[in-house]
Order: sequence, then C-alpha cells, then structure tokens
Amino acid sequence: MSHRYVGWILAGVMLLAGSPQLFGQATPAPRRADGTPDLTGVWGVSANLDHFTTEVPSFTPWGEARWKAAREGTRTPLDQGREDIDPMLHPYCMTPGFPRIYLRPSPVEIAQTRDRVLMLFEVDTVWRVIYMDGREHTEGAPPTFMGHAVGRWDGDTLAVDTVGLNPLTWLDSIGTPHSDVLRVEERIRRVAQDKMEMDLLFDDPKAYTRPWRGKRSWVLKPDWALMEYGVCITDATDLYEEEIIRGKLGE
Repeated sequence: MSHRYVGWILAGVMLLAGSPQLFGQATPAPRRADGTPDLTGVWGVSANLDHFTTEVPSFTPWGEARWKAAREGTRTPLDQGREDIDPMLHPYCMTPGFPRIYLRPSPVEIAQTRDRVLMLFEVDTVWRVIYMDGREHTEGAPPTFMGHAVGRWDGDTLAVDTVGLNPLTWLDSIGTPHSDVLRVEERIRRVAQDKMEMDLLFDDPKAYTRPWRGKRSWVLKPDWALMEYGVCITDATDLYEEEIIRGKLGE
C-alpha cells in the first residue's frame, strides 16, 4: 500500500472523528460574545403535555380544597380540570400566565441583551422579562400573570427566580392551584444547538406541604416565526362575524 493511499485513509478517519453528527453527538450550544450561553431563537415544545409532572403534589388543606373543586367529576389524577371554572377558557378567557404558558403547544421566542432575557410568547402575544442586572424583586408590587423574574448565570445554566404571580391562574390544565406566595425557581440550559431543557421547582407553603419539581423540554425551530394568537380570538371573531357583520350589518 502506498504512503499516499495510507495518508488518504488517515485523513478520512480524522474527518469522521471530527464530525459529531455522524456519531450521533449533538452540536454544541452557541455562546455570546461575553462567553455566556446563547438562548436566542424560536423554540417549540418537544412534547404536548398538560402538566409538569405525573405526581400529584402534597397539598395543604387550603390547596387540597381548591384542587378538589377544580377536579370535581374527573376520573383520574391527570384528567383535565373542570372546563367551566378553568380561568383560561371561555367565558373567563384569562391569559394562561406563568408557568402554565409553558404547557401551551405554541412556541416562544427568546432574545438576550446584556441585562435582560426576553421571552416572547405566541399565546396571547404576551412577553416575559427576566432581569439579569442584579436587581432584587420589587417589594409591594401588585401580582401579575407573568410575575417578577430575576436571573443569573450559574455556569452554563440560567437560574431564574419568579415571584409576584397572580393567584387566579392554574399551574396547568388539570387544575393544580397556587397562591399569591408561589415562588418558581427555574434552571434553564441549552444542552445542544437545537435543544433546551428547563427544571422547575414550585415552592408555595400556602398550597403545598413541600416544594415539588417539574420539567419542560424545547426544540429549536429556526424556520418558525411567531404568529398572532389569543385564547379567545377565534371564538370572538366567529361570534362577531356571525352576529354583527352578517346579522346587524347584513353583509
């Protein structure tokens, strides 16, 4: 065998060794100019789920009363809660709020600046701001559907602490309640170029006897763009067109 032929073989072996895709290895996650992980992109859920965990949290009497009321008439712990009192459904039409908005099958777009991580949700066209400038939580601020979030980098993981959440929302579609003292701790990590994982800790001593955990996974959708979408837009548009445009205006 000639030296030239051996050289070709060795070059081919080195090329294959340097190609992670051929060996099932994930492409590393990109980084920003400052060295921190880059979470930028449009992300779609990797699986459509109605809940963060299959385990029922350990409720306080306060939390259990609300859990049972939301699930009256259901058969299994993972059945959807009562649609007539689901705050997200008609006629209430509230935004899902955080963190339930993570369970919607619609995408989220993430953008980063030096002191902000912005989450733009297709659902209800709402946004979430994670402050990265070292500030503390705002004292005495009124509760909101998305809460007040502050974050920091813990190595390659974005650690986020969220408080000030509106207690009218459910945590999921199966009726898991929470109170106004809920604190959600997230650990967000882009584990590969096209994959992002979230670990969540729900701490609410008014609703649960102990904190409990949940997970969410996302897949990068580079060809997607956010669209207009609202929980009640379709129903309201159809109703208006039927009753007003065709009925009263006679078109």
